[in-house]
Amino acid sequence: MFETLAHSATSVGVWTIYGLWVLALVASCLGILISLPGGWVALGLAVLYDACTGFDAIGWTWLGVFAGLMVVGETVESLLGMVYVARKGATRWGVIGGFVGGIAGAIGGSALVPVVGTLLGSVVGAFAGAVLGEYLRDQQLEPSLRIGMHATVGKLLATSVKFALALTGSVLAARAAFPG
Repeated sequence: MFETLAHSATSVGVWTIYGLWVLALVASCLGILISLPGGWVALGLAVLYDACTGFDAIGWTWLGVFAGLMVVGETVESLLGMVYVARKGATRWGVIGGFVGGIAGAIGGSALVPVVGTLLGSVVGAFAGAVLGEYLRDQQLEPSLRIGMHATVGKLLATSVKFALALTGSVLAARAAFPG
């Protein structure tokens, strides 16, 4: 009877730890939406979980896939916003303005309203930077506003792709580590 009780208690503990770990993975991925390095935090959580099991739960292959997804996510985030806006007709001024504006907006937004301000600031900053860049070059408001909207869409697309890749890596790690 004591063996059954001990086994049940151990099983509940394993599932509790696993459930909390999965929640932490999801929460860290959500951090990407507010410009935090949530994908890298999720990868770190996966490595930590696997280290606690002697690297038997997830395995080096899946950790490598997860790391690869994070590298792709960073690359996509860095380039997609710029490539998207350039394909929509932005000049170099608008592309650079959108990129610099997105970074400046994220920093400024974080200072004003921590967490939520980061995302809003990066989107508003990308818009404003692209508009300013285009307007300084051409002195025409309507085309500059159009490019600003494209910069906003590019920023949101880039963040969405990065989030999806981090969530995919987290799901793969959680599936590999599923107790049972």
